Amino acid sequence: MLVLIPGTLNYFYNLNGRRLTDALRSLGVTVDLATLAECPEGSYDCCILSNITEVSLSDGDGREGLEQIEKLRHRCRVMLSCSLDCASTVWFHKVCELCRSVGADAVLDLGLCDQTQHVREQDLPLYYFLPAGLTPSELEEIQALDDKAQERPIPWTFVGHNTAERVALVDHLVQTVDPGGFVYVPTLAPYTEKGSPHLNQQQFEKVLHRTRYQIWCSHHPHFYMEPERFRMSLLTGGVPIKVVASKTELPEDLPFRYLLLRWEELPQRLRPEVFEQVRRRFRDDFMRIPSLAESLASFLTNFGLLPEAATTDPARVTPKAGASESHHPTLRQAA
Repeated sequence: MLVLIPGTLNYFYNLNGRRLTDALRSLGVTVDLATLAECPEGSYDCCILSNITEVSLSDGDGREGLEQIEKLRHRCRVMLSCSLDCASTVWFHKVCELCRSVGADAVLDLGLCDQTQHVREQDLPLYYFLPAGLTPSELEEIQALDDKAQERPIPWTFVGHNTAERVALVDHLVQTVDPGGFVYVPTLAPYTEKGSPHLNQQQFEKVLHRTRYQIWCSHHPHFYMEPERFRMSLLTGGVPIKVVASKTELPEDLPFRYLLLRWEELPQRLRPEVFEQVRRRFRDDFMRIPSLAESLASFLTNFGLLPEAATTDPARVTPKAGASESHHPTLRQAA
């Protein structure tokens, strides 16, 4: 299989591609990880784009990149694109439109809750939800994390692009929760891995290792459970808190519903004495999510790319020879 990452722009999609590679290799699959500019020659059973929009834009204005992806499609039996977006946003709509334009087979929503009810009708044939569990290397990180030896002098951290609502939320946190939080709210700009003046992934993780609560709110009006935020807090031993508007209706069956707080709840719920209890509950709940390898194995098996053994014995999995190009399962959730 081939996993393509942008290499530039939003580094979250580079990280996402590496996580996919880690999970696939744990299933016994041979994987090439590359950027579009370094894409190897030859044919593949499957190509996974760590977001078709980001990968196409990694080469100029996107037009030439999209042409290259369309040519690559002819060398792959199956082509997929990942999404880390809210299904109600223009960014998710763009991913689906570009996938249709190049003939890609599916869009994988690597998230924490199924967004089928929010997907546009024309995009439903492409949409598949995969629970965004941990990779093998992340499971090792969790097991090695000695949180008792980790000092957490920062009561809360807020990192996100500058908007009026976010600045107001930061002021509310300073005034009502604790004035000693860590704040980074730059103007909108690409977050590249190298050569950027912005807080990078490694620096962000260093801050989170010393933070009790990671707090954020969406920069759009649609509800979404940001999987990267929850996973980053888990791997750094903290607790993620998503702030939602008072009028937002939250389904009762949402995962981690107790970590979705309204403005007025923050002073009472973010008390330092309850941190350890909430952290243990969050960790236990996250560990119940199927691993990323399990989710991928289930999806790829139903898509005809892996044998049935993939769902029960990942260690012995190999790509399925002669998988049909036209095979398109009706599975809506790989779990």
